[in-house]
Parts: sequence; C-alpha cells; structure tokens
Amino acid sequence: MTRATKGDWPKTGLDWEVLLPQRGTRSLGQSAPRGEVVVRTAQHGEEHISVPVSVARSLDAKARGRELLPSSRAELLYAMGEVSRKCAMERSAALIKRRDYSVGELSERLRRDGYAPQTVEHTCKRSVECGLVDDVRFADAFIRSKLSQGWGRVRIERELSRRGIKASDVPGWPELYLSQESEEETAFELASRRRLTGKNDYEKIVRFLSTRGFPLGLATRTARRVLDEREGLG
Repeated sequence: MTRATKGDWPKTGLDWEVLLPQRGTRSLGQSAPRGEVVVRTAQHGEEHISVPVSVARSLDAKARGRELLPSSRAELLYAMGEVSRKCAMERSAALIKRRDYSVGELSERLRRDGYAPQTVEHTCKRSVECGLVDDVRFADAFIRSKLSQGWGRVRIERELSRRGIKASDVPGWPELYLSQESEEETAFELASRRRLTGKNDYEKIVRFLSTRGFPLGLATRTARRVLDEREGLG
C-alpha cells in the first residue's frame, strides 16, 4: 500500500487514512487490487474497510483537496457510500460502452471489483431504470447470435442461466426463435460436415451435437439420419 490521507483526531475524535495499492499489484485471492480506508475512533477502535481502487482514489483526492472533512465516523461512512455509488455507476457505464451486459453479469463484475452488496444492488437497479441494462434485450441479441453460430437450445438455455437469465422468462422462447424443423435442419447440417471414420460414428455424432446444446433425442435422430443417408449414397 502507498500514500495516505489522514484525518484530524484532536479536533474531531476521528482519524482516518486512505491506502492505495502500488500500481501493477494484485491482492492475493482477489480478482482486482483493493484500496483500504482505515478509520480510528475511541468508540470503535481501528477499522479496516476494503474498497475498490477507484473509490480509494476519489476519497484520497477529495481529502487532499479538502472537499472531504468529516466531523464524525458516521459522516465519513456516509461520504464513502456516496463516492462508492458514483464510482460504481461510472464503472457500469464504462463496461456497457464496450458491450451489452445482463443484470447478473454486471452484478458479478461489480462484486469482483470490490463493491459492497448494497452498492452493487443499487447500481444494478439504477442501470435498469436508466435503460443501460435490459435482460430481455440482452437475451434476444444473445439467442440470435448463438443460433447463427449453430448453438442448440439446451446450450443457449444453460448459458443464459449462467448470466442470470431464465430462458422461460424470455418472451417468445423458444417458439419465436426456432421451430422443431429449423432445429433439426441445423443439427443435420452441422453433423453432415463431420468427418466420419466408420468407427463409433453414431456415438461421435451424438456426442458432438450434445456438446453443441442439442437435446439428446434430437441428437440421436440426427445421427441415424446422417448415417442412413451416407449408407444410401454408398
């Protein structure tokens, strides 16, 4: 940790400092470096509060510029919360500028950055209200993109779930996105491109289609169809 901003114990009964990690360092077991606010009061003793680096830098700058001169622990904690929410919103906007996020993904990124649960919840709620994130919009684009890449229904549903979205909550899924016929044809087209050796071809096709996210029943039907057609050509 480097640099410290100290409070004024004699006047306020409060002593605090902001510690910043050295550039390029990464804390053990954490996904990102953290800053730290050390708060000392007669009533609560010494407290160490981990905060995202952006929050620590902002608090440090405000203290050095004498914009932040708390007269009590409660006032300091309130100011920290305000700074944290502002930094979290800025972080969200920066992330979403690069690509769309689901609420679940955004929540996870902020949590990994070190934001407190209540700050994460507040930021995600505000991001939804502002239209920065929208799970329906995200899911629609995600589904269409993955279908174009040959993903099957099961894999799409699984990956949506990993992003905090239930496929059953997506309007029109799966009827508006794919029919049984289109799914069967996609599976057949993908399987037909596979190079077969004559050894365990049926199992290989089923396994391949299953890993692509196609239902097992569809995978087995497609494997039989591909092998039957190749035998017919032979």
